[in-house]
Amino acid sequence: MKYIYQDSTELPVQRDFIEDLKTFLNITSRVIPLENSIIEIKCKHKEALHELKSRIEGMNNFEEKLGILLRKLVNEVDIEDVIPCSNAVLQTCSENLRKRREILEAECTKIETGTPNEFKKLEEDILEILSRFLISGVYGAEKRFELFSSANGISGEMEGWVLGLQYHYRLSFAEDTLTVERLLGNLSLPGWTRAGILRKEEKIKMQDLSEFLVTFLEFDTQKNLRMALENKKANRKFRIEGGEHRYFVYEDDKEITADKELGAFIDMESLIRISEKVQAYFRANIRTYTLSKILLDEEDAVSTNQIFDCLKVIAEQYGVIVQECLAKGHNKEEITIKMEEADGTRTEKYITKAEIYAQLAEVGSEGIEIAGILGVDSRPQIKDRKYLIV
Repeated sequence: MKYIYQDSTELPVQRDFIEDLKTFLNITSRVIPLENSIIEIKCKHKEALHELKSRIEGMNNFEEKLGILLRKLVNEVDIEDVIPCSNAVLQTCSENLRKRREILEAECTKIETGTPNEFKKLEEDILEILSRFLISGVYGAEKRFELFSSANGISGEMEGWVLGLQYHYRLSFAEDTLTVERLLGNLSLPGWTRAGILRKEEKIKMQDLSEFLVTFLEFDTQKNLRMALENKKANRKFRIEGGEHRYFVYEDDKEITADKELGAFIDMESLIRISEKVQAYFRANIRTYTLSKILLDEEDAVSTNQIFDCLKVIAEQYGVIVQECLAKGHNKEEITIKMEEADGTRTEKYITKAEIYAQLAEVGSEGIEIAGILGVDSRPQIKDRKYLIV
């Protein structure tokens, strides 16, 4: 399937943009009200805490000023008989204020400790709503994947980032162990060995690594790769690192590729193909993925209520294609793409500017702002975002 504009030029991302755009509108409509609810709860509790602490501070000031005033009166009359009366007044006042302060401080503690629980469920809902979208719906994002294998099975992580937005996923896989054969098929690497019947001599021998375990794997969208392999006894270990058609192979800490004799036996073409096989494995074998964290400029976007700003970053990327669709389309009120099958059959898919604006306007001012970023409001688009997508 090929995705193209109405003028038959290809979209910069080969995806069903209209469907992705609809999904983005949907999650925006759901997430922004949740974040606004959290902000409202925080504001309400902040005001309540401010009032309680002001009352406590007022009582403290009263007690301090009362003490100063009574001492001044005692000094002015200069009669010892009034001192017990003054002390009794101060003691009674102190006891009453202490009891009242304890009640107010308990209310403060209740608010401070209970507040996170009030919106924790809302934060979890935000992550759940965004989970299915962010993993593949953020255009222009760089991504990095990691896989870890241990006695507890295989686990992994994925990180994506674009324009200050970062998002992290925890990954799980269907298998408990991962062998080289399962991941790559056949892989052999050269090594020195002592062989001979009458006299032992060092010779180069190709070792089949098919049964070796993949204990660590890291790769990114730039096709940089790091992989650690070891046999079941864990007494032989190899590492493969590299990218951009240049790879380095190590046995323990000794670089095999630096050895002219050993290096000549390495099939570099098979190493270059590793990235494609790794990507194929991840696409086919990730069992679950859980969005664990969203950052904006290295701050936790959920706890600091910056999800709306994250959505604006994504809208910037989507706005590029929206404007290209309008520029290359026949109807300037519709965002239209064509989908071309392998046999040349083409179908069209579209959504109107009015539909997008209406859905976002229901969200409120934040939705209208995103509509402006997408370029579907009535204002002229002054900012040129043509080169944002990587």
